[in-house]
Amino acid sequence: MHISRDTLAAILATIVVILVVALGFWKVHGPSAQRLVRADEKRLQNLDQLANEINTAYRQHGSQLPSELTDLQKKRFADPLTGKAPQYTGKSANVYSLCATFAADGPNDYPGNFSFWKHPAGTKCFDLDAAEQVPPAPSFY
Repeated sequence: MHISRDTLAAILATIVVILVVALGFWKVHGPSAQRLVRADEKRLQNLDQLANEINTAYRQHGSQLPSELTDLQKKRFADPLTGKAPQYTGKSANVYSLCATFAADGPNDYPGNFSFWKHPAGTKCFDLDAAEQVPPAPSFY
């Protein structure tokens, strides 16, 4: 049996396409893993926005931290997958902690000054000072 040159080229091209697609999925860990990464990005955005709201409230209410998050904040900044509210804890007169549970490790090489928001998979708490500016979170959208 003799395989023509055109048939051999078609077979090799098909193998190359399949290999490239498989390597692409391996590199980005597939669509389900990307959904988890996007959810982590949304968690960071939520924490950043919530921290800015807390800092604004601190300045508007005589340099006093709120005792707890409002029901609206708990709803607006809830986890995009679980619906669970972020954890807020006042630590001192002006320092507080915001915690969230991340599905995956964050990138090790956030560009610029985003390193404050580095996180491992699992629960991570970020300590913030209401008297200072909130470190900028990376914008993915």
